[in-house]
Amino acid sequence: MPGDHKLSGPPATTGEPPQQVPPPSSTSERLPHEGDPRRIGELLNSWLAIQMDKVDALVDEADAKVAAIPDQRHLWLLLGETLVRVHCLELEVAELRKGARR
Repeated sequence: MPGDHKLSGPPATTGEPPQQVPPPSSTSERLPHEGDPRRIGELLNSWLAIQMDKVDALVDEADAKVAAIPDQRHLWLLLGETLVRVHCLELEVAELRKGARR
């Protein structure tokens, strides 16, 4: 039939389940026997210090950005001033239109 296509390749299952290796149950099994755990701790401390320096720099940058944002009272004053200026411009434009018609 036209819809019957068989793909070549290995069979989907071989009959035996794959062997799974259990994860190590303790730190001593995870570390190579010739490795010094104190040295690994020192490396971890160094890495953590570098990461914390990056975090501190990001926090300082965020603090500077937040300090640059004006407070809400100042924003309301700016909005009020803008509304007054827009209203004055509308009155000026209306006066100019009246003068142009005469």
